[in-house]
Amino acid sequence: MSTTTVGQAYNYKVVRQFVVATVIWGVVGMAMGVWIASQLVWPQMNLDLPWTTFGRLRPLHTTW
Repeated sequence: MSTTTVGQAYNYKVVRQFVVATVIWGVVGMAMGVWIASQLVWPQMNLDLPWTTFGRLRPLHTTW
Protein backbone atom coordinates (compact mmCIF):
# COMPACT_ATOMS: atom_id res chain seq x y z
CA MET A 1 0.00 0.00 0.00
CA SER A 2 1.33 3.38 -1.02
CA THR A 3 1.30 6.37 1.31
CA THR A 4 1.47 9.05 -1.40
CA THR A 5 -1.41 11.45 -1.63
CA VAL A 6 -2.95 12.28 -4.94
CA GLY A 7 -3.43 16.02 -5.42
CA GLN A 8 -6.93 17.04 -6.30
CA ALA A 9 -7.62 20.29 -8.07
CA TYR A 10 -10.91 22.11 -7.66
CA ASN A 11 -12.40 23.57 -10.81
CA TYR A 12 -12.87 27.26 -9.99
CA LYS A 13 -13.82 28.10 -13.57
CA VAL A 14 -17.40 26.89 -13.08
CA VAL A 15 -17.77 28.88 -9.87
CA ARG A 16 -16.40 31.99 -11.58
CA GLN A 17 -18.86 31.58 -14.47
CA PHE A 18 -21.80 31.33 -12.06
CA VAL A 19 -20.63 34.42 -10.18
CA VAL A 20 -20.31 36.39 -13.42
CA ALA A 21 -23.76 35.24 -14.58
CA THR A 22 -25.24 36.20 -11.21
CA VAL A 23 -23.73 39.67 -11.33
CA ILE A 24 -24.92 40.22 -14.92
CA TRP A 25 -28.48 39.09 -14.14
CA GLY A 26 -28.44 41.20 -10.98
CA VAL A 27 -27.44 44.33 -12.89
CA VAL A 28 -30.00 43.65 -15.65
CA GLY A 29 -32.77 42.95 -13.14
CA MET A 30 -32.04 46.02 -11.04
CA ALA A 31 -31.79 48.23 -14.13
CA MET A 32 -35.17 46.95 -15.31
CA GLY A 33 -36.60 47.64 -11.86
CA VAL A 34 -35.30 51.20 -11.87
CA TRP A 35 -36.61 51.82 -15.38
CA ILE A 36 -40.03 50.35 -14.58
CA ALA A 37 -40.28 52.29 -11.32
CA SER A 38 -39.28 55.52 -13.03
CA GLN A 39 -42.23 55.09 -15.38
CA LEU A 40 -44.47 55.77 -12.39
CA VAL A 41 -42.88 59.21 -12.03
CA TRP A 42 -42.39 59.95 -15.74
CA PRO A 43 -45.09 58.12 -17.75
CA GLN A 44 -43.67 59.42 -21.03
CA MET A 45 -40.77 56.97 -20.62
CA ASN A 46 -42.85 54.20 -22.18
CA LEU A 47 -42.15 55.82 -25.57
CA ASP A 48 -45.86 55.62 -26.48
CA LEU A 49 -45.55 51.89 -27.04
CA PRO A 50 -48.27 49.83 -25.36
CA TRP A 51 -45.97 46.90 -24.57
CA THR A 52 -43.55 49.06 -22.57
CA THR A 53 -46.06 50.30 -20.00
CA PHE A 54 -45.59 49.70 -16.29
CA GLY A 55 -48.38 47.12 -16.10
CA ARG A 56 -46.83 44.95 -18.81
CA LEU A 57 -43.23 45.18 -17.66
CA ARG A 58 -43.69 44.70 -13.91
CA PRO A 59 -44.47 40.95 -14.15
CA LEU A 60 -41.21 40.49 -16.05
CA HIS A 61 -39.25 42.17 -13.30
CA THR A 62 -40.84 40.23 -10.47
CA THR A 63 -40.79 36.74 -12.03
CA TRP A 64 -37.13 36.61 -12.99
